[in-house]
Amino acid sequence: MSQTGSRRNKALIASFVDVVWRRGQIAELATYWTADCVNHADPAADNRGLAALRRYHEQFGQAFAGFTSPVIEIQQQIAEGDRVATQLVTRATHAASGRAVTLQTVRIDRMENGKIAEHWSVADMAGLMRQLEG
Repeated sequence: MSQTGSRRNKALIASFVDVVWRRGQIAELATYWTADCVNHADPAADNRGLAALRRYHEQFGQAFAGFTSPVIEIQQQIAEGDRVATQLVTRATHAASGRAVTLQTVRIDRMENGKIAEHWSVADMAGLMRQLEG
């Protein structure tokens, strides 16, 4: 893939993070994902397609509803061929305890025709839980 294609793929992921994760505009998923996408980060048996992706994002939002003032930053991105690897850090405040927390995440996305076709991610949930302990 050309340098232009790599830049375009990284920009698409950055836009997705901004629109869907930062702004919470879940209705925009189809702008960024193929209709038959596979979200390998979703542990559910049904992790294919936009309906499953929407459910995943809604559940994720509910799970993190107890955190306020989230700030999501892209630390670095690497693109090669049809893949984009992105390191993210999310900073927020746990509302119940008032603790400032940080969550590190690495995501890998496979692109197809200018959209995300497959997604994998790993988040340091153990590190987040340690930050919440008394």
